[in-house]
Amino acid sequence: MRRFLQSRSSGFSRRKRLARTKPGQAMIEMALVMMILLTLTFGIADAGLFMYDYVQAANCSREGARRAAVRATNAESPPFCVSSGLQPDVTDGYMTLPAGEEVLSTVTKAHKWIVICYLVPGMSCTIDIKAATSMRMEGQKL
Repeated sequence: MRRFLQSRSSGFSRRKRLARTKPGQAMIEMALVMMILLTLTFGIADAGLFMYDYVQAANCSREGARRAAVRATNAESPPFCVSSGLQPDVTDGYMTLPAGEEVLSTVTKAHKWIVICYLVPGMSCTIDIKAATSMRMEGQKL
């Protein structure tokens, strides 16, 4: 019985000795995990800003096409877009187009990446966002 207890206690102390943490281990593990977590966090934020700019460009393009389709003039309506830097490029001479013809509105915006371009080698830090909308003209030609 005594031998059994001695063998059990020596095995327990060995396990206890192996389970002890080594100095600096937690700091190194934290540094490795924090790099991954910060990369994911900033990447998600950067992708969210890209989607915000894309939705702004798409909404601006759609609003420009809609106003051209109903033959609205700029003087009687509020600005096309939320951002003053966005201006839709509408088909020239849309006021003289007959009803049923297509009018095209396009918007191009440059998006600047904050973090992603530094994480992906060879990637440019700016990208062009392009949005286009076409609608049929309504009403009578003026």
